[in-house]
Amino acid sequence: MAEKDRRKLARKKRQNRELILKALTDPKFRRELKEAPERVMRKRGTRVNKAEIALVLAAVKGIEAQIRGLADELLCLNGPCGIAAV
Repeated sequence: MAEKDRRKLARKKRQNRELILKALTDPKFRRELKEAPERVMRKRGTRVNKAEIALVLAAVKGIEAQIRGLADELLCLNGPCGIAAV
């Protein structure tokens, strides 16, 4: 793989991480990303961009599910566990 391709891939990964972080912390941004991705991304919604946005939203959904699961464990909603078990 050429150096130029590696840099391009690294830049794309960094951009996706930034999108995920912003979508996790900003509900308005997440809603706009779902409803009008072209406006958020400031470029035309090509098939590739839409696929990347779908992956970002799926990652956000997965992270939120993990957070909900951890919260249940910490708050002992499923029986003796977490903080109260100590």
